[in-house]
Amino acid sequence: MAHLRKRGNNRWQICIEKGRDPVTGKRERIYRTVNGTKKEAEKEMHRLAHEIETGAYIEPSELSVKEYLLKWFEDYCEPNLAPSTLESYEIIIKSHLIPALGSIKLSDLEPMHIKSYQSHKLKSGRKDGKSGGLSKRTVQYHHRVLSKALKHAVKWRIINNNPADYIDAPSPDRPEINAMTSKEVNKLLNCAKKHPEKWVYDFIYLAIYTGMRRGEILGLRWKDVDLKERVIHVRQSVTKVTGKDLIFRKPKTNSSIRPINIDEDVVAALKRRKNEQNQNKLLFGSKYDNQHNLIFCKENGEPFLPQYATRQFNEVAKEVDLSHFRLHDLRHTHATLMLKAGVHPKIVQERLGHASITVTLDTYSHVIPSMQKEAVQKLKNTLQK
Repeated sequence: MAHLRKRGNNRWQICIEKGRDPVTGKRERIYRTVNGTKKEAEKEMHRLAHEIETGAYIEPSELSVKEYLLKWFEDYCEPNLAPSTLESYEIIIKSHLIPALGSIKLSDLEPMHIKSYQSHKLKSGRKDGKSGGLSKRTVQYHHRVLSKALKHAVKWRIINNNPADYIDAPSPDRPEINAMTSKEVNKLLNCAKKHPEKWVYDFIYLAIYTGMRRGEILGLRWKDVDLKERVIHVRQSVTKVTGKDLIFRKPKTNSSIRPINIDEDVVAALKRRKNEQNQNKLLFGSKYDNQHNLIFCKENGEPFLPQYATRQFNEVAKEVDLSHFRLHDLRHTHATLMLKAGVHPKIVQERLGHASITVTLDTYSHVIPSMQKEAVQKLKNTLQK
């Protein structure tokens, strides 16, 4: 049974009989206060009554947003997320979401709270001491983390619905893909040949000619390559999380676990690594680290820190006035040059380890116009034969 009582101007109290407590035998009632018209209050009363009748009713949680996010981070994030992802979630939750929304009771969190959060972050959300806001892409990522946390709150029957579902995340501008030309690639490689650390040239060469990510190349083991069949199998990646040791793990998506065909020049680069390592093994003897069996490693066999490889690339790029390129841009260069050479996007997708061909086409859409022009000319040449 449900009752509605007027408690003031546009203020109503809902009282619903829930039944008797099976232990004490006492009657249980649910009270809610609604601000608005009588019609709006009646609508809310009928909604609550229906939830109670169907068993869908959830008692409002006394948890604050802070308490829930910390619990979600411990119960869900820590056991399930990759180390680098876990680190980014921790920063977002503890440095951004909790300071802004943490004091709100979870059951009181409204879509407008989330909208205001986004607006604030876009205007003045930086935490590095600099003025200005966060990028749309960063705030979009914040929204995804919060929405994912609230989705679990619904699933765990702590709240009825996810307020983040009613707010759109900012739509970031399409990132500009920075790819080298063939001339710039040759300029970079010619400079890398002169680098005192011989592995640097082979590392850059492999990045350009395979499109592999930094962590994938540094995690590549000898058992992952077949020099005879000319195939590299991407099976693990290396990551460095702040305050922790290097972490070797399987790539986080199934599509990233992939074979990549290579040519005789990449095979030659790998053989150079093998020959140099054999010499180092003789030099270091029992002090050589055979644990990881890595292709790219220190002279004593220990793994490189990912950031160290980036620094070596930056040195080479700077020397030939290509410092506006990042190491990751070698991956973009591989894809762009292959597409311009007429390689089917499906092949490029498989080499890069993208989840779908749509991702590849969306990422490298800048190449498509030139491909269309070439396709028109090819069609004309075919018809005129």
